[in-house]
Amino acid sequence: MKRFRHILYYTLFFVFAISCKNRGTEQNMEKETAIDYRQLIENKINELRGNTINSKITNQEVYLGVDSLNKTDMQQIVTKHLFFLYFSYQTCSPCIQQTVEYIEEVFPDYENDDRIIFISPDYPARFRRNCYGKKLLTLSKGELGIPLESEHVPFIFILNKNMEIEELHIVNKENFVKTLEFLKKLNQGLP
Repeated sequence: MKRFRHILYYTLFFVFAISCKNRGTEQNMEKETAIDYRQLIENKINELRGNTINSKITNQEVYLGVDSLNKTDMQQIVTKHLFFLYFSYQTCSPCIQQTVEYIEEVFPDYENDDRIIFISPDYPARFRRNCYGKKLLTLSKGELGIPLESEHVPFIFILNKNMEIEELHIVNKENFVKTLEFLKKLNQGLP
């Protein structure tokens, strides 16, 4: 009987040791998968950014909110803007919400600052007057004319006087801190 107990204890210990080892391996695999996933996202963001920087935006008639009687050229808005926040109705709302919260943190008066412009061509018309505290910029052609729009990711961009994207930040919900850092650089006048 004693021998049976020893064999049983050794067997249980062996099974426990193997299960702990396997559990540790599974946890390591989960960590590696999460790291790989984050790295894939960063790689895709870098690729999209590289393909978008220096892209030219289509000049077109635009207006804020629903006031189509006060149209102007996109070119005229570019001369006095600080940055644009682009988002799609198909974008996850927590991504937009967090980005807007960071904008508010860095630019407390963003709602009244006409240099900060929100663009969302597919957002429902009822929100054009007030979308996160801002009037949405309505584009007569319905799009900026860059491939990044089809990705349905929120992004912040700066245009130069030639209507080219000079600076771009793509919001990544896996790393919102980068968005805050980008906005702080914008507030300090970006290099």
